[in-house]
Amino acid sequence: MEKVPLTKQLVDQLETFIKEKLQPNDKLPSERDLSELYQVSRNTVRAALNELFLRGFIYRSTGKGTFVAERFDERTDVSGSYSFTKQMLAMNRKPVTRIQRLEKIAAPAKIAKRMRIEPGTPVYVLDRLRIADTLPMMIERSYLPANTVTGLNQEALSKTPLYDWLEGHYGIHIVSVDEAFFAGLVTPEDAEQLRVAPASACLNIRRTTFADTGEIVEYTLSVARADQFVYHVHHVNH
Repeated sequence: MEKVPLTKQLVDQLETFIKEKLQPNDKLPSERDLSELYQVSRNTVRAALNELFLRGFIYRSTGKGTFVAERFDERTDVSGSYSFTKQMLAMNRKPVTRIQRLEKIAAPAKIAKRMRIEPGTPVYVLDRLRIADTLPMMIERSYLPANTVTGLNQEALSKTPLYDWLEGHYGIHIVSVDEAFFAGLVTPEDAEQLRVAPASACLNIRRTTFADTGEIVEYTLSVARADQFVYHVHHVNH
């Protein structure tokens, strides 16, 4: 019988330890303590922790240590259009939206083409980090036509879901959403925000939102953690 590599054995032991003994955001013992506890070298401990990090079981905080990540058996379904806030609430998770940028810019040519407007047309660019409980889930960059959403402000968007704000404040009735999904690798910058390893697998989402007037009122590019999202398709044979 083939012998199980020592690192693989330790990964399995640590995974069991985390599931049975620790809670999300609990701090793990130090590498030295784990080395003594499991009677293995610190290099083996480091390799096992790296594997658990890549799997999303743990995360690291510089200068503080290694902690248990929040993992959920029920992953978020990104099929079709949805409200992140409402979907998280339906799953009994606390949604948090951290607005990182809200700025009016001249639409770059590629964005203008996607939004069916002239290059240079004023648009708002809205960068958001989506969090469930304490776990970073998704980075979103949205573009919205400035002439339609005049006076868009950060305070309002930090309290109200974007689609609710568009309808309630501007009277915009959203009737359809086109979405495209494609696999990718997380950039170092995005990895830091999502608390995953650089070049980890991610799900890229490109969303175009239409109002009943036919106008594109939102164009969004998202980077989602691959370990927290699932794309579900139901086919019916006619």
